[in-house]
This record gives sequence, C-alpha cells and structure tokens, in this order.
Amino acid sequence: MNTKQLRLLSLFVALAAFVSTAYGGIPAMNVTVFDANEKVVFRQAIKATATFATGNLPAGKYVVQFNTRSAAAKGNQYLLVVSAGKKKVIADAVAGETLTRGGAAMRIQVASGFQISGQVLNDEAIAQAGGPKYRMINGTRYIWVGPQTGTNIAGHWEEASSVPDRTVIVWNRDELQKRMDRGG
Repeated sequence: MNTKQLRLLSLFVALAAFVSTAYGGIPAMNVTVFDANEKVVFRQAIKATATFATGNLPAGKYVVQFNTRSAAAKGNQYLLVVSAGKKKVIADAVAGETLTRGGAAMRIQVASGFQISGQVLNDEAIAQAGGPKYRMINGTRYIWVGPQTGTNIAGHWEEASSVPDRTVIVWNRDELQKRMDRGG
C-alpha cells in the first residue's frame, strides 16, 4: 500500500470507530424481514442512526430478525424496537451473544400499506410500549413511576421488580372510611 491508501484506510477506520460509538456504540447489524411464507421481503444493514425502515408492505404477519457478526456486540445488551403503524414490539435486555449466534427475531402484524421500522438501542435506552416507560441499566430493568398526587414524591426510576402493581390498591379500614366520608 502506498501512503495515500494508508491515509484513506486510517480515515475509514477512524470514521468507523466514530459511527460505532455514536448512538450508544451500536455495532454494524443486519435486519431481515420475512413474510408469513418465510420469504425475505427486506434485508439491509441498519443505518448509522441504528434505525431501519422497509417500504410499504401488504397486510400480514411478519418476522423481523436482527443479527451481527461484530465481536463488539458480545458482553453488551440491547433494546430492539420494531413498529408498524400504531403497533410496537419491544425486546429488552437482548444479549449481544444472541445477536452474534443466529440473531433475535420478533413477530409483528402489519396493516395494509404500512411499513415496518425499528431501532436498536444500547442497554441504557428508554422505550415506551403504549404504557409505562422502561429503561435498561447494566442489564437491570427500571420502570418510570410518575409523581404521586397528594405527596411531594417526584417522578423517578425504580427497579421493575420492586414496583408494586398499580392496578391493585390495598386500603386498611381507616383509609377506606376516610375515602367513603369524602365521597359523601
């Protein structure tokens, strides 16, 4: 190699390192979309922004597969988000080793004329799936708990396993009586 080729190669390596550290250090990754007959309808590498989007697709069930050959994925965890219209599928805490050994696949239903789009995020990313917000930090899942009315407790992140089910409220007898008295 001559010096000009070496400079170009070093520039390319520096650019590749910059792109790999952008967007949370997402390594080069491929996305393949299969229809219900297991026919490939889309295949492409994710963009530098760690996103992808197919063209408009016929209505039906699809499988989206993510995989990589990059050794940089090993030891990391990823959040995979796939959407079609208002439908969204999220896979959190996906081990990089899974992506290097065959990949991770997600199913999604697509309405006629919609595209499938998605993004790969590092383990500290936030996603919202039609409800609570989740965050992965070092492989531990956290959930956003909003501010509580009537208290000075601000919104905050709590480990998902420690958050009580908010749809079930347990009142003792005194609390129940207070609520009944306020209600008339």
